[in-house]
Amino acid sequence: MTTTGLSYGELKADAKETALNSFINFYVDQYEKGSLEILSSHVSNEVMSTINEVLRENNFMGHRELVDVSYRLSKPAYQEILTQLVGVKFLEDGEPVVDWKIAWQEKEEKLPEED
Repeated sequence: MTTTGLSYGELKADAKETALNSFINFYVDQYEKGSLEILSSHVSNEVMSTINEVLRENNFMGHRELVDVSYRLSKPAYQEILTQLVGVKFLEDGEPVVDWKIAWQEKEEKLPEED
């Protein structure tokens, strides 16, 4: 990630909402792909398991519906994750300085390959 920009806690309320919405969309996408390993190495697994429980119980839904229900039922858990992700920086409008997918793709490329 990058060091320039604002942390989640430094954002104004409307920017926090933008950051939260983009992160939830990204998280649900990564959950559906079974690709949460990198995130789990940076944040509390307890918080993630709370979110994942809601996602598991509603896995029959489409992506947009799953994002909506996850937002409604897990908002505090997502906020906690964003607070824990100290290396993630945001613009004043709440958009991440580095797009979530690009940032995580870069982290995945740095992972050691399995034999």
